[in-house]
Amino acid sequence: MNALATINPFYAARNVRAGAPPPERQRELAVRKVEIGPATLYNADCFDILPTLRGIGAAVTDPPYCIGFQYRSFDDSPARYHALMSRLVPELRRITDDGPCFVWQSPLKADQWHRYFPKGYRIVAACKIYPRRSDKPYCLSWDPIIFWSGRTRIHEELPRDWHLADLTAWDGFRGDNPVPCPRPLSQVQFICRSIRARSILDPFLGSGTTGVAAILAGKQFVGIEQDPVYFDYACQRIETAWKAARRGRTV
Repeated sequence: MNALATINPFYAARNVRAGAPPPERQRELAVRKVEIGPATLYNADCFDILPTLRGIGAAVTDPPYCIGFQYRSFDDSPARYHALMSRLVPELRRITDDGPCFVWQSPLKADQWHRYFPKGYRIVAACKIYPRRSDKPYCLSWDPIIFWSGRTRIHEELPRDWHLADLTAWDGFRGDNPVPCPRPLSQVQFICRSIRARSILDPFLGSGTTGVAAILAGKQFVGIEQDPVYFDYACQRIETAWKAARRGRTV
């Protein structure tokens, strides 16, 4: 067992996924662009696309945490955190004109946040209630979301700095979703519906949750995902959300 698993066995348990390939970075993908209603989606390495973007109102994203998590094709080694964040944060600041930006993080990296995020950043608590498992009690958990904006303050973007998602029905956490731990849709909707921005960027699209939330909030969306399996699944979800939004339905 590695040092990370020894420190935090909760993450070690989540890393065990039957049939998951080793965490190797795939060869660079040819860029594939898909447009679905107000969403523009790229199947590519985000750092190949981000330099071409500008003028997007906000960023809402859940990047890899670099804590040894088992993704399909991304090497989540802790040693990659510095390289990832030192490239990502400046790009998000440039593209959004310094925010607002919402970036999910792992508490295991809390001692390093000050190195990468702008001075005065705030933390939004993404709280969750998990279902009871056999004879075990309900599990309570929360994820930190780093917020910053050089143009607005947090109370001008969100009605409160926390959100509670009740996951006792496990909505979105089972079935055919290929992503190991997708964000609760209600939590991402809370942000996308509340913020003033009319366009939203997610450079780590995953299974498309931010895209679905942005579409349902009536906003433009740009998403980037390098894994082709995740990307195809995200496209399906976003297309379903777009069709439902046009018909005035929920998903």
